[in-house]
Amino acid sequence: MNKLELKKKEKKESLLSTAFDLFTKMGFNKTSISDIAKNAGVGKGTFYLYFRDKYDIRNKLIAHKSDELFTV
Repeated sequence: MNKLELKKKEKKESLLSTAFDLFTKMGFNKTSISDIAKNAGVGKGTFYLYFRDKYDIRNKLIAHKSDELFTV
């Protein structure tokens, strides 16, 4: 994996992790895309490079967490 691919993976993981933290603390409806991007340390535009909308990150987060749970 080259540096660019590694950076992309790190940003996506950061967004997923941040979304999980915010969704569990504030709730899905009270968390905005701006909240996720700001807390992940990326611009709002960067969020949209990886996810279509808040529902998309929620669905990918569910799949991501399920995968972690069942591959232990």
